Order: sequence, then C-alpha cells, then structure tokens
Amino acid sequence: MLSTNRIAIILGAMFLSLGAFDGMLGVLWPTLRGEMGRDIGDLGYLLAAYLIASMAGSLLSSWALKHWGIRHGLKGSTVIAVVGAICVALAPTWHWLLAAGVVRGLGNGAIHAYLNTYAARALSNRKTMVIHGMWGGGAAAAAFTMTLLVSSGIAWQWNLLWCVVPALFAFAGYYTLPRVVDTDRGQTLSALKRGDWIAVIAGGTYVAVEASVGNWAYTLMTQGWSMSIEVAGMATSVFWILITVGRISLAGLPLSAAWWLKLMPWMLAGSAGLLFVGQHQLWFGIAALWAVGLSASVIFPSLIYQAITNAQPATKPKIAGAILTCAAAGGASGPAAIGWLASAGALLWIPLPIAALGVVSALCARQVALRGSPASDS
Repeated sequence: MLSTNRIAIILGAMFLSLGAFDGMLGVLWPTLRGEMGRDIGDLGYLLAAYLIASMAGSLLSSWALKHWGIRHGLKGSTVIAVVGAICVALAPTWHWLLAAGVVRGLGNGAIHAYLNTYAARALSNRKTMVIHGMWGGGAAAAAFTMTLLVSSGIAWQWNLLWCVVPALFAFAGYYTLPRVVDTDRGQTLSALKRGDWIAVIAGGTYVAVEASVGNWAYTLMTQGWSMSIEVAGMATSVFWILITVGRISLAGLPLSAAWWLKLMPWMLAGSAGLLFVGQHQLWFGIAALWAVGLSASVIFPSLIYQAITNAQPATKPKIAGAILTCAAAGGASGPAAIGWLASAGALLWIPLPIAALGVVSALCARQVALRGSPASDS
C-alpha cells in the first residue's frame, strides 16, 4: 500500500494542474481580449462559462462516486480536463474558446470533488493543506511564465503545458491509489443538514472572493492603477506564491482546521477591502493583494476538511461535491459581477463588494469551526 506521502504527491500533481489554468487566465486576459476583439468585462463571461461547467461537474461527482468509485471518476474527469486544456489552446474564435472553457470546467469540477473527498479520508489536515498548496504553486508558476510569454511575444498556448503534463503524471498514479473511498459505491445518501449548508455557503462566498481577486487583480493594477505589465505580472505571481507558501508552511503549525476557520476569513475580508487604497498608494495596494493571498491560503482546505469531518456518515459522500458546486457558482458569479462593474467604469471600486463577500464567508466559516474539535490535526 502506498504511503501517505506518495498519495500526497499524486494528488498534489493534479492540484498543480488545476491551479495552473486558474492562475494564467487573469494574466492572459488583456492579451487575449485584444486578439479576439473583446470588451474588458468579457472575462466575466469566459469565467462564468468555465465555472458553471465546473459547478455541473462538482454536482455530478457524488452520483459518479456512488456508481463508479473514486479511481474511475478521477481517470475520466482528468481526461476531460486535459482535452479541455488542449481545446483552449486550439480555439480559433471567441465562441470556440467559450466551448473549450466548458469542457475544461466539467473536468475541473469533478476532479476537485474527488481529490478533496479522497484527501479528507486518506490524509491529515496538514497534508491536505500541503497538497492544496500545490494548486497555488501551479497558479503562481503559470501566471509567471504567462507574463514572460506575453511580454516576449511568444505564443501563450505553450503555457497550457502546465495543465497537461502534471495531469498525465497524476493519471498514471491513480492506478496505484488505495481504494479508501470506494466504500461509497452503492451507499444510500442522506440530505445535507443545516450545518452542512452553512459550510456550502462559506465555500461559495470564499471562492467568489479568491476568484475575483485572482482574475481581476492584474487588470485592476494595469488598467486601474496604471502599473506596468511586468510589475503587475510579478505582483500577481507573488499572490499565488503566497497561497502556496502559506498552505505548506502554516500546515506545520500545531493548529486545527477549526482554529484557522475562526481567524483567517476575517483577515481575508479586511485585506480585500484594503485593495481599494491601491489607487492612491500603489505599494500599499500590492501589500494588500499579497495579504489576501496569505490569508486565503489555509481557508479552503481547512473548510473542506472540517466540513467532511463534521458531516454525518450518510452525507460525507455529498458534502465535498456540494461545497465545490457552490464554490464553482461563487467563482462564476463573483468575477462575472466584477466584469459588469469594470464594463460600467467602476473598476477601481471592485475591492468593496469583494470585501463584503469576504465578511459573509467569515461568518459562515466561524459556524463550521464551532462544530469542529479544537484539537490540532496531525
């Protein structure tokens, strides 16, 4: 049987692939919209198509988990995600790009649900935070290399190798994973309880904040704060790096998932609000962006872990899919709403509604934490 470290490597490789696609979109958008003749706010439509499909993939994951088991689900959804990335690279027009985003989203949504369900049962919260850190690592690396490609005039499509190569490595590793969650196959599932739904709302509003900041920060800095593309690209890459470093380094502290959920969502909301100051003081705005990344680092893995731990046995197979479904909805609606504000000429004001969403997430995350054990996770 594989050690937990080897399981973490396999799952971490897939998280890296997922993060790479999310991290590169915001940096690519100013170039891509110029190539396709789109309005600045149309990024919201692309993200909506991608994330609504991701929501559908997450929604179907509990049904697939029940009928096929985790390893078959991982294999199928990984193939769909890889095909989606290739289609994005080859898309000749805007409508083809939207369709390719839908394919990628379907695979991403299902994979997220399977990976998080597996990790919550096979790994400790600390290792779960580490493998989630690989998502941030992929986002940071892809954002950095996308900046280099765009500024050098090299075809941006090469950056999608970040999405394909780690996914193929993970795909090969799926055949060796223990069948720890295949016991869900054929199980009768119960409806989610009130506490489960609070966790679902916390996940949706959190991802709305992270997706809005992650995808619009580069545009805000270059077209709102008049920052150079090199500095903005670096700042965006550091944002994703801090998510990675935070998850990996903070996982070493003897603190429970419940403890993190009581503190960090409030720091996230406050940091998002401070982005508003960036229009007056650039470096303060960059510091606020980086504070968003650091405070966001431990929230989602801790939320998933604590929600599955809190759930009753008959709802455990459903809770990860439900949270990720709402997360995809938040990730679609948040950036789409920001796109509408940007099109309406309110780009500089977008930190304020983002911070408001952060407050809602913090209130819900605290309730999830209060249901959990205060003991540290090993």
